[in-house]
Amino acid sequence: MDNNKKMRAIICPKHGPPSVLQLQEVEIPTPKEKEVLIKNHGTSINTIDVLFRGGTPKVFQGGFKFLIKLFMRIGKPKHKIPGGGFAGEIVSLGSEVSDWKVGDHVYGYSEKGGACAEYLTVPSNLIAKKPSNLSFLEAAAVPGGATPAVIALRDVAQPKEGQKILIIAASGGIGTYGVQIAKNVYGANVTGVCGSSNLEMVKSIGADSVIDYTKEDYTNNDQKYDIIFDAIGVNTFKNCQKILSDTGVFVTSNPMTRSGNLFKMSNPRFKDFTADESAETMNQLTEWIENGKIKPVIDTVYALEQTSEAHRHYETGHSKGRVVIRI
Repeated sequence: MDNNKKMRAIICPKHGPPSVLQLQEVEIPTPKEKEVLIKNHGTSINTIDVLFRGGTPKVFQGGFKFLIKLFMRIGKPKHKIPGGGFAGEIVSLGSEVSDWKVGDHVYGYSEKGGACAEYLTVPSNLIAKKPSNLSFLEAAAVPGGATPAVIALRDVAQPKEGQKILIIAASGGIGTYGVQIAKNVYGANVTGVCGSSNLEMVKSIGADSVIDYTKEDYTNNDQKYDIIFDAIGVNTFKNCQKILSDTGVFVTSNPMTRSGNLFKMSNPRFKDFTADESAETMNQLTEWIENGKIKPVIDTVYALEQTSEAHRHYETGHSKGRVVIRI
């Protein structure tokens, strides 16, 4: 470990635009009894990072945009050092940690933030072994992006082989994992919805067919789907109901982004969920990644000092896969 006991970190001192994020030198944290200290090599931007900073990702355009922004700006930012997902190596163990050792390569998600820094402490029961076939930067693109797709499909929709699945926002940080999990893990017939510039990429990761939403209204065609997974909450159950099969379900992780969804949440065919960033989920992802079923799609890699630029890029809503920060 660095002997000067200082590290570089991004600090969010107040709510505001990406420019409020500052690169500073701060103390390296000390792990508590059940924590490990990780030398961090990378993190990635998630919607929650932008919200806690006080921003509003493009997807939050519905009637609740003002209320969401106001609520997230009450008080000081929840995460002084932002960043949830991390990938790195253990450099120190808390006194009660026995299931990991110094030098282990790990990844995971820190609910308390702290990943936009050279070191962070994490409870030892929340980390997983880094996939051996991924670099640290590639591994940093998994937490927070792949995990919502796992919960949406494995735990909520539970697709069967051959079922037809429509994935909205298939080229984004969650959607790219959704396409691969639906196709390569469950053997579904996958249609991806994305913009013109992303059609070939979405095909290349496993989509059987693609729809360019800028040229075609995917909610108004003759096709019926067993599962519709709205990866970023850009549409509503009502709009998509006509293209669902008789027993089909609509799954979204962001019901609050569209006010129309609130009036449909009691419908048994409307499914929402909370992402699970547990070690169990991360271990499942490690297995799939090492077996070649899924892989991260990375849009852009920024240096730590470019974190403000990374947030600006993420907020456009046009990234292809994950926005990663090299540390």
